[in-house]
Amino acid sequence: MNQLIKFGLILGVICLAATLVLAVTYEITKPKIEQQMKMEIEAALKTIIPEADSFTEKKVDDIDYFEATKNAILAGYCIKAVGTGYSGYMRIVVGIDTAGTIKGVKVLEHQETPGLGSKINEIRRGEKDAWFLRQFIGRQGKAVAIKKDIDAITGATISSKAVTDAIRDTVLEFLQKVKR
Repeated sequence: MNQLIKFGLILGVICLAATLVLAVTYEITKPKIEQQMKMEIEAALKTIIPEADSFTEKKVDDIDYFEATKNAILAGYCIKAVGTGYSGYMRIVVGIDTAGTIKGVKVLEHQETPGLGSKINEIRRGEKDAWFLRQFIGRQGKAVAIKKDIDAITGATISSKAVTDAIRDTVLEFLQKVKR
């Protein structure tokens, strides 16, 4: 019994030390991670609506978005969307003009299966942007759908549907809330 208590205490000390190291590491890296995510979003915004010269971050209810302006005139919106794919969540930014037409889409983060669902971000040889996401450009954001407007990735229908649904649902909700 005495040895059982001894081993329990040793295990408790090891767990406490590991927890402490993990917490300190998290606190040290948190600002760097947040800065990197901010830079990633800024780059995505400039890619999605390249004609805009400034982006102002705003929020309506639970939707985070950016107003894109050119020479102080509203050029469109970049809306943050979150979808749930086959292997987890996806962070997406979709750019729309003032009429709700999609100008660009960027998947910032996903945990989809490499070689299948990860093809949502695949750039083919000789191209400069993801072929799957390019299908959204010029479509009405509040009405996009798989098979109707968007061709799903073979073998990755769940991932394709997750991106499409996240974009459609978020744009529709956003447009209803800003009354456009």
